Amino acid sequence: MPRPRFRIACCLCGKPIPQASDVYALDEEWKRRFPEMTGVLACDKCAVSGNQWRCRTADGSFVAGHRRAAGRPETRDHDSWDHIEAIGTQIAMVCTYPWSGLRQGAEEYLRYTARRPGLDQEVAQRIEDALHRWDGQPSDAGPPGG
Repeated sequence: MPRPRFRIACCLCGKPIPQASDVYALDEEWKRRFPEMTGVLACDKCAVSGNQWRCRTADGSFVAGHRRAAGRPETRDHDSWDHIEAIGTQIAMVCTYPWSGLRQGAEEYLRYTARRPGLDQEVAQRIEDALHRWDGQPSDAGPPGG
């Protein structure tokens, strides 16, 4: 069976992300600011140029409800760019964030990849866990979380 082709939809605008474009994984602060996000994988326009914001108020304190950027010292948590967890190709990002990949349109590709011989065990386990969660959902409930 040939590898399935796919295009994921941006978690913010819902438009298909072009195959040759990088994909941006967004963190919890993005989810707090945009609760209607579907998954965490975003297009360049939404993650880099379309939704820019600052983490701090004029007096230097964090905005109400702010969630710190993971892996960054508090002094480096300034704006929306600090809340981008990772950048990569669509293939790399759906394998790294398979739950979002499932929610955003890569189900057939992830099922194919999970059965691929020689797949890194950590990647395979991450995909299998997401598929198990995906398959265990009630059909009328819609996907939970992230």
